[in-house]
Amino acid sequence: MVHDAGVTTWWGRYLEARVVPGAVGVPWAPNEATATQAVFLPGELSQLRQRIRAKGVGFGRLNTTAIVGTYGEGNYAASVAARFRGGGQSDWFLPSKDELDLIYRHLHVGRTPLARLNVAVWTSTEASDSFAWYQLFQDGTQFTDANGIIPGLKMNKVDTQSRAHVGSSFVPTPFQIYALRAFANGSMPTPPDDFSNGSLCAVGGLCRVGDVGPGGGIVFYDAGSRQPWGRFMEVAPASCESSGLAFRPSAQRSVIYPFTAGQPTPKVRRLLAKGVGMGAVNTALIVQRFKQRVMYAARFADESTCNGLTDWFLPSKDELDLVYNVVRARDVPLGDFDKGYYWTSTDYNNVTAWTQYFTDGQQFDRVQTLFANKQPPNRPFRVRMIRAFG
Repeated sequence: MVHDAGVTTWWGRYLEARVVPGAVGVPWAPNEATATQAVFLPGELSQLRQRIRAKGVGFGRLNTTAIVGTYGEGNYAASVAARFRGGGQSDWFLPSKDELDLIYRHLHVGRTPLARLNVAVWTSTEASDSFAWYQLFQDGTQFTDANGIIPGLKMNKVDTQSRAHVGSSFVPTPFQIYALRAFANGSMPTPPDDFSNGSLCAVGGLCRVGDVGPGGGIVFYDAGSRQPWGRFMEVAPASCESSGLAFRPSAQRSVIYPFTAGQPTPKVRRLLAKGVGMGAVNTALIVQRFKQRVMYAARFADESTCNGLTDWFLPSKDELDLVYNVVRARDVPLGDFDKGYYWTSTDYNNVTAWTQYFTDGQQFDRVQTLFANKQPPNRPFRVRMIRAFG
């Protein structure tokens, strides 16, 4: 078992995963003729919104059904996962982007390993007509390789192995398949749509995703109940954004996660620091470690008084991805975000830190002392704070 939601949700409560034996070097789509055929077509929801929803936990089953329904049976990732009969069960599917990341985290937190870790693995989440999401289990990065990440690449759905990336020491490796299944029956066959365009939240009413928050930003997350950090999160308005800041001052050499007896290893702490609810913790720790009074991303967020509030912080890797999902899920995107890179508060290895590329939502580790992209487009790195409340 790789995930327990804690309560029964619309898709169920538990997720278990298995490696599909022999499924090595399998493409996402059957062939080049089908690789540009979209799985999600415009309908009641736009293609963009369908694809963003398809990243989430609970969507792997729906994605797999849609993919096989579009392409038919064959030797490709979703079909292979759907035909899997591990443990005598017939309800396996190809994990969504976020579901596959749950598998990755389970493996790397030190629990019972399921398989080799140095592999590339397909998700069931389509990014565009020609590209799909996959994950490197070496470090957890999730790619599509689109929009210039691999120069000149027109599609990745027919790839049988991962691509080499500039600056990375990871060599290409054949794609493998994890099959996932959910159990403890869900409360409904499809997810509820809780996206709002209201504004009652700003004056103390019930908050919903998409509302204007008390800080004048956009509510992008509702945990459903009070957590140690609160219940709701909002992202600051564009008027409070900064640009051209590095994650770390150039002269700063402090280690964010030193080895400390009695604590998880720095590698595990970096993994945990990705999560929802960790942005405020990360920000406070970075400011404590760095100390210097020159401006940098976490300090800017920590000292922000946007719209008279002082509890803003730099979002974690997962928190910023939730921001991206919400602000891009509309035909007219919300929040006036640049299409370049935004810093998160999640350290990668004390030399690089995680960023999010707001052109398409891919997340990459970037050198912490950079304040702008060296290669075109030469956009400065940006900082957009968030806050928790409720």
